[in-house]
Amino acid sequence: MSVNVWVPYRVPEFPSAAEPMTPIYRMMRIGGWLSRNNSTESFQLSRSLSRLLGSWVWLGLVAALHRVEAAGNEVLVIYNAQMPASEAVARHYARRRSVPDSQLLGLRLPETGTISRAEYTSAIEEPVRKYLVDKGLAEWVPDSSPLPQGRKSSAKNRLRLIRSEIRYLLLCYGVPWYIPQDPSMRSDIQGIPAQFQRNDASVDDELALLPRLGFYDPIATAPNPVVGATNAGRIHPTNGVFMVTRLDGPTPDIARGLVDKALEAESRGLWGHAYIDMRGLTNGPYLAGDLMITNAAMAAKRLGFETFVDNQPASLGVGYPLSQVALYVGWYDSGVTGPFYRANVEFLPGAFAYHLHSFSAANLRSASENWVGPLLARGVTATMGCVAEPYLDFTPNPSMLLERWGYVGMTLGEASMAAHPVLSWQTVVVGDPLYRPFGRPLAEDGKRLDIANDPWTAYALIRHANQQLMAGRPAEAVRDQLEQQRWATNHATVAEKIARLYWTGIRVRRALEWYDTALSLTNATAMQRRRLLSDSIEAHRVLGQPAEAFRCLEQLIAHSPPDVDFQELRIRQLQFAREMRDVEKVAAISNEVRRLSAKP
Repeated sequence: MSVNVWVPYRVPEFPSAAEPMTPIYRMMRIGGWLSRNNSTESFQLSRSLSRLLGSWVWLGLVAALHRVEAAGNEVLVIYNAQMPASEAVARHYARRRSVPDSQLLGLRLPETGTISRAEYTSAIEEPVRKYLVDKGLAEWVPDSSPLPQGRKSSAKNRLRLIRSEIRYLLLCYGVPWYIPQDPSMRSDIQGIPAQFQRNDASVDDELALLPRLGFYDPIATAPNPVVGATNAGRIHPTNGVFMVTRLDGPTPDIARGLVDKALEAESRGLWGHAYIDMRGLTNGPYLAGDLMITNAAMAAKRLGFETFVDNQPASLGVGYPLSQVALYVGWYDSGVTGPFYRANVEFLPGAFAYHLHSFSAANLRSASENWVGPLLARGVTATMGCVAEPYLDFTPNPSMLLERWGYVGMTLGEASMAAHPVLSWQTVVVGDPLYRPFGRPLAEDGKRLDIANDPWTAYALIRHANQQLMAGRPAEAVRDQLEQQRWATNHATVAEKIARLYWTGIRVRRALEWYDTALSLTNATAMQRRRLLSDSIEAHRVLGQPAEAFRCLEQLIAHSPPDVDFQELRIRQLQFAREMRDVEKVAAISNEVRRLSAKP
């Protein structure tokens, strides 16, 4: 292969927001920073703060990729002592990440997903703090500093953490995730809007605030003091937060496997494609959601992933060719739909997937309800969601997570905490907190895989090619370089990329040749074949070749799962049959269309 294929290319910077990160520290609860709108599900941040949270910041800090690896001795692993499966998950994690035995804490907890506010305090919050103190892992001192504006409570019960060997708290399968509303509790803060007169929250979001006990009451939200951080060292308990994630899911095996898949991706790299499902909004109260997801698409592209973007109002359809998934970000369905409804989704090892919905994490133990549980059941390595209505602006920012995770080289725990706009609220992050798939430069991974003749080299080549394109290298030069690689004719993913480059260069016949090459290779996956056939059909249509388009459609129908819209496919095929002036085919396909239209 060409010796200079792995020469790094610098991706140009994107403009950053004019506002600095510091205004987020002034977001104490609700007062003054929010404005109402007519939506029942969205409570908009003020304009300046919305721009802040949705802004694009270039974070290409190369030196950060070589920082000291996060270690297991920074993790406290917490499990439910009443569930043997919970302890098994905890010990498996500790073994894989070299967590000392003294940093495994078993608590006697309910075996359900919910825990009352009083029991959370007595059975989780207080025992965790006491354990850290007793083991010499952390130290709290009384704090009498001024309270946030509007607070009236006494300072006598406030404690501030001043030293901690632990940065991450990992909750294992069996630890409850939801603290429901306690109507007996009242806030001493004035002016909280009615819909925020709530004290329900995720266990994870409450536990993150353990370093500053008594500073915030449970009503509404609390500020995240490290939101937007680009320096991983700043995300530390002495700055007010523990990073909290969990190993969870529909079964203990799924939860236990999250660390295994994370380690595999760290060893071999996170490879595959990115899929971004927007709604194509241009205005209205939900525009902020589409902007976050648009920025997530830009983050994926800047990381070099082949990024497929859908901007139609509806979510991805059942026939959507979702293949070789490394990253997925989308919204706004209440539960798994379209290609995710199937039991088998082509999530590759290490894949991150996030579907923004108010109740996406309402039931972590279900493989069919909401989103987080089903995504885990279908093979993702990391995900996140909300246990109850969070309101749009208080959901995690996926673009910010991808920026910190991918460009700065943060761990999942660090990146997800930086992407939390508030705490004491509704978010859970599921996955190994130490998971760090972008810890090495892409060129380094690519060379290593290439020397080993590893098929994953194909994805490294594509990411590298995309980064060259982002850096402004001519598409023709990138395409020619790819064609010279031995992987071009023995890996369908590289052949497909070359075809797409010819297509964008309006060289349709050459694109078709490479689509045919990709289809001829046995390593093309089932969903990839659907996309290749769909693209070939369009190419034949452009070239005025209805017979070839008809043939490709016949193959697409033959290899389609039973839940796709066959009537739509047959109608397209009928159009090509008419262009062919094939009377027999027109009659046969017309009868098939009538039969399908008559089906209930």
